[in-house]
Amino acid sequence: MTDRLQHTLARWARLGAGFDVDPSSQTPDLERLLLDTARDTATMSRLFIMAATWLHTYGDLIARHRLRRLIHAELEAEHRAVLGLLLARADQGVHPARFATITRDLPAADPPRPLFTVEQSPASLAMRAERNASPLSRDWGLWSAPIELKPDALRPVRWLFEHNPSLAARADFRGDLRSSILASLRHDVTEEAGELGLARACGGSRSQVRRALHNLELSGRVKRIAHRPPRPTTIRLADTSATLPPSF
Repeated sequence: MTDRLQHTLARWARLGAGFDVDPSSQTPDLERLLLDTARDTATMSRLFIMAATWLHTYGDLIARHRLRRLIHAELEAEHRAVLGLLLARADQGVHPARFATITRDLPAADPPRPLFTVEQSPASLAMRAERNASPLSRDWGLWSAPIELKPDALRPVRWLFEHNPSLAARADFRGDLRSSILASLRHDVTEEAGELGLARACGGSRSQVRRALHNLELSGRVKRIAHRPPRPTTIRLADTSATLPPSF
């Protein structure tokens, strides 16, 4: 197992996915974890299954605007179809689909191939993978048998928020732009962030970010800090303790 794959599994373990590894010590950057999962999943089918299961259950915690920006800014082209398939599988049975605005911009693999490395050679294994491929995996050019989700292998929602309290606000926002703003303030921008830099980081327009910031400020989750001109107003995360949502 590579160090990168070990790191990916440790972050999923922190989120309550069932892997026999020590969990990471901090709540992971969810959106960048999805990018790394797309890079690593070909070598481990269980990673794909557990990530799809977690997203199917807790997908509203993903900051969609930021994820879309990170895909185009940081994810290599050869891994985008894998992420598309992962998000599409997680959305099966969910109405309305949470990731449709992201997956519609992602290409299928060309040429088509087996999803998992173990089935890519010899040719007989690749042919078998193609024969057994689900319709969804064919749509993405990544042949795999139907993926059965494993919800019993996830920790319950209360455990998830007890160990990752910073994610509680995302449950309220259901992945909208406010989630992306909070994630970008935590992971992307410096303490001197202004509206323009924050908009670039979180994937929204400046006017959209301004409206979302007003709500976040009213709810005590962010602080605007005014400075003397010409220095612009900066935005920071408020120093507040997250509370557990009553349900998910």
